Amino acid sequence: MNYQQFIDEVERQVKDKIRGNETMTVYIHTTVKNNGKERKGITVSEKGFSISPTIYLEEYFQQFREGKSIEKIAEKILKLYEEVKCSHPWEDTLLQNYEELQNKFACKLIHREKNEKLLQEIPYIPWLDLAIVCFILLEVSPYGTATVLVRKEHLKSWKLTEAELFEKAKANTPILLPYQFCPMRKMLREICPYAVDETKEEEESLYVLSNKLRNFGAASMLYEGILEKVGQKLGENYYILPSSIHEVIIVPESKSPMKQDLEEMVREINETQVEEEEVLSDRVYYFSRKENRLFL
Repeated sequence: MNYQQFIDEVERQVKDKIRGNETMTVYIHTTVKNNGKERKGITVSEKGFSISPTIYLEEYFQQFREGKSIEKIAEKILKLYEEVKCSHPWEDTLLQNYEELQNKFACKLIHREKNEKLLQEIPYIPWLDLAIVCFILLEVSPYGTATVLVRKEHLKSWKLTEAELFEKAKANTPILLPYQFCPMRKMLREICPYAVDETKEEEESLYVLSNKLRNFGAASMLYEGILEKVGQKLGENYYILPSSIHEVIIVPESKSPMKQDLEEMVREINETQVEEEEVLSDRVYYFSRKENRLFL
């Protein structure tokens, strides 16, 4: 059974399990994610609830390949829907309540050309080869973050202009997601203490710029004065490698190879090491302290 056949069979069995319940509807939904990647999931909607969760099926397909029956998977999907519905009752009306949301708007960066289709549906500001877009930071927990991408239809319901949205989001983002700038060795030590040899004293040549959640942290480049602060700390010009939508790598010019070598390295890493949805750009940026600006 291939993936599409699996999706069709899951949809059929979930529908069988809710047969007779006229308040619930089940259908397959294709979502365009970052960089044009499409993901198929099963959406369960219910009368009286304005938000319908989409449950993506890749993980369940893997479970099926490992021996779990589609009937058990269908039961699991409906159980997950009930858990989401009960644990997030506030979502039902929250997206309609602008007063509750206005301090939760934040910015993130995505690639402009790779997201042409998505950008037709959402407000954005061009920036280098990227696009600044807005999302709502609904919840932060030890298990992750809950976010919703701001779409043009949201602005209509809130009676909000794009300019007003970005003004609020740009002001909120450094507060909601404070920047973090540190040597890469320090970050690796936090993630995996045994990956770094503490006995070796090496001069730092790579730094990471992100936010404290390390979620959509590449947008910390947008924070007022941050690129200038990094230049002051390094005492020289530097290159920025957009390693993913979550962080960028800073390379001091004095410790850097040629720009074309850096771009070749970024392309190779994007193709082999970074999830497609998390790729930011294949280009490398250059910050000049003298001109206090970023160059593509």
